[in-house]
Amino acid sequence: MSRQNHPFYDKFDDRLKALWTIDRSNTNSQEKLAKLKQAIDKGSASGLIDIYDDKTGETRAKVTILIIACFEGDYQTIKFLLDNGADPNETEREHNLTAIHVLVDGPYKGQTITETERAQLIRLMIKNGANVNHPDKHQLTPIHKAVINDRSECVDVLIEANVDPNVVFMGERPLSIAARQNRDKILKKLLDYPQTKTDVKNEAGGTILHFAAAGMIDSPECVDLLIKAGLDINIQDQRGNTPLMVACFFNKPRIVKSLVAANADVTIKNKEGKDAAALCDDRDVQECKDILQQK
Repeated sequence: MSRQNHPFYDKFDDRLKALWTIDRSNTNSQEKLAKLKQAIDKGSASGLIDIYDDKTGETRAKVTILIIACFEGDYQTIKFLLDNGADPNETEREHNLTAIHVLVDGPYKGQTITETERAQLIRLMIKNGANVNHPDKHQLTPIHKAVINDRSECVDVLIEANVDPNVVFMGERPLSIAARQNRDKILKKLLDYPQTKTDVKNEAGGTILHFAAAGMIDSPECVDLLIKAGLDINIQDQRGNTPLMVACFFNKPRIVKSLVAANADVTIKNKEGKDAAALCDDRDVQECKDILQQK
């Protein structure tokens, strides 16, 4: 069903209907945004708009025109709204998202916006007073989402705005997310940011280096960056496991090789009395054990 064929289409706010009818292929911005400008001139670029259920006609959500425009993902439309007074700190009711949350989120169907344009719009929102540390209902802040979705340019802008890099979401900080998901470019930006704390642990005593050693991809770049930054290569978590043991447990031979080359201690035992080689035997990961035996 197209949005124009929504059974309660006529009930919707004129600003939303104008947004829905924008022809994104039109390169003439003045012509393209004429209906939206007319609707904004009659009302405001800010304020919550009702979204109606297509079966009952009852309000099922309240959201701003700016947030909807960010979901739609057209640069000219979003910039027009910001230039005409849209408040970047207004949130929608269901998830407590701001417009920045949407811009740093994963891609949505039909978006034409580029990474550079996302960063430019966030910079404009910040200029207009946006709070870069606003948490959604799950306590995810924009920096979390930017790291999760590998939006390096957006991370640059958030750092420029003095974002808090130490906020915790389900035990994870932006730095640990970057390490675990092998976001080495973002990890370096966070490590170079003076406000980032690196000597932190989760509830199980895991450090950022433990996260990197268990990386989603067997790639040593993040481990190497953290070692270069001075993190203790032999630090143990609450179970006595070192980053080397974690890498062996998760069968990450390239990471194991990098840790061994950096002089990780292969003789340390965890609280079960097992060293890295014993964990290799438990997990039947011969390639990792072979690397340990080369030391």
